[in-house]
Amino acid sequence: MRHLRHLALGAPRAEGRRSLAVQAKRDWGAAYVLLAPAAGLLGLWFIYPIVDTVVLSFQRVNLFQFSQRTYVGFSNFHQLLDDPAFHHSLFITLVFVVVVVPAQTAAALALAAVLQGVQVGRTFFRTTFFLPYMTSTVAVTTVFMKLFVIGGPLAAVASAVFGVANATWYAQPNLALAFLVIVYVYMYIGLYVVVFLGGIENVPVELHEAAKVDGAGVVQRFRFVTVPSVRPYIFFVVVAGFIQAVQVFDQAYVIASNGAILGSPAGATATLVIFLYQQAFRLNNLGYGSAAAVVLLLIVFAGTVLTRRLLPER
Repeated sequence: MRHLRHLALGAPRAEGRRSLAVQAKRDWGAAYVLLAPAAGLLGLWFIYPIVDTVVLSFQRVNLFQFSQRTYVGFSNFHQLLDDPAFHHSLFITLVFVVVVVPAQTAAALALAAVLQGVQVGRTFFRTTFFLPYMTSTVAVTTVFMKLFVIGGPLAAVASAVFGVANATWYAQPNLALAFLVIVYVYMYIGLYVVVFLGGIENVPVELHEAAKVDGAGVVQRFRFVTVPSVRPYIFFVVVAGFIQAVQVFDQAYVIASNGAILGSPAGATATLVIFLYQQAFRLNNLGYGSAAAVVLLLIVFAGTVLTRRLLPER
């Protein structure tokens, strides 16, 4: 009798499990159908170019005879190891990234903390900081080139305050990279200010109130409450900032007389992307430029992994 009752109760349960399994298969099928167009475009515009670039890096390719490819193995990579121009571009990119990423992260976090305390006009200031990121790179760089000429307002201020020579910054080998850093940070800092504002707004008010009760000042609350609370946002900004900074190209292209002499003056702005662009599209050495692009991809991957090790999200 008890066995029959168990069978009677088990039948609806088994039927329910089968119904859930069928519904789950239908849901997954619908998900695959909806994701297929996006996945196809992702593969076409991102995955395929990466794979093709890796393949090209092992070949000698003439841009005007693209179908005629010659397999050369690791010859392009061996050439990179012995190329002083490639070593110089790596050094310029390293210096640029080391300066830009900490500077824009710290400045964006500080500005976001200040804006969070502004009660009137917060939206206006947020839009003002974000606007350069939405503006054309060529336009912003060109305006800064007018401001940092001999006798220009910002060149004069830098000369008076910091003792820098009153010169045309982007035309001086010792100032061109600093000029590139200033333009780049100005353009991207607004994006990260908005990111940090979103994180700071999610910090519980009770934490700040408890810190006030314990006698913590503004600086102490920022250091011991705000910064630890937005640690995941700091991780995101550092990683995103690194990935973007290591690929800097537009600003350096505009500085070099609108791309006439890439890397000018005297190679001071010859970043890694400038190098691979020069090799692939100016010197018609697509395989060699692709090898440099693969190295750039490895640098981005290694830098992201290293950042995750040194700066965990939690």
